[in-house]
Amino acid sequence: MYTAWALKHKPRSLTEVVGNEEAIQKFKDWIKSWDKNIPKKRAAFLHGPPGIGKTVCVEALAHDLSMELVEKNASDYRTAEMVERFAGLASQYGTLFGGKRMILLDELDGVTGTADKGGVRAVIEVVKESQCPVVLIANDIYDPRFATLRGYCLLIEFKKPTVLEVVRRLKEICKREGIVAEDEALKFVAQRSGRDVRSAINDLQALAQGKKRLAYEDVSWLAERDRKEVIFN
Repeated sequence: MYTAWALKHKPRSLTEVVGNEEAIQKFKDWIKSWDKNIPKKRAAFLHGPPGIGKTVCVEALAHDLSMELVEKNASDYRTAEMVERFAGLASQYGTLFGGKRMILLDELDGVTGTADKGGVRAVIEVVKESQCPVVLIANDIYDPRFATLRGYCLLIEFKKPTVLEVVRRLKEICKREGIVAEDEALKFVAQRSGRDVRSAINDLQALAQGKKRLAYEDVSWLAERDRKEVIFN
């Protein structure tokens, strides 16, 4: 049965997440500050390019700290009523067995489209009143519709990892899959992916399909990916 390697080898602990040590530590410190009292910033806003581990970081930390993670794709909750029904209730009540809870609204960029019916305003109200950590994730934090929301959040920027960090992750996956890969081949895959970890893993799986060895000649035809960049970058 086919299983995507990006899912099969998804980090379960923060120790497995590639790069962004400073951002991860900042996020971890903020989560742990809730053990003492409700911090001034009740939400953390993680932002940066796609495929670099923002969502994985949240899921891994929740696993490490045995927290209940209430996770939704925010683009599916565009109206104020839908945001309040999901995040509003979850942010006010404890878990069934008294454990700690974290709320994650992923892909917040999707809420800012033409179909947005007060979704961002509702997110702001949830953040202002939340009794547990709220984590928001978007690629472009400088979307004008986030201007007010940013003021209520701890902003944490995630950056692309280095080529070496991506290569190190690809090596780990090759070892698990029983593949002997040349360093130059993995370096080429990492570079061609634009240091997008998820894309690099997807490319590696496609290139290594049915092979036990992966040489530079096996990957040298790989083209660079077309990507969008926000004008701020």
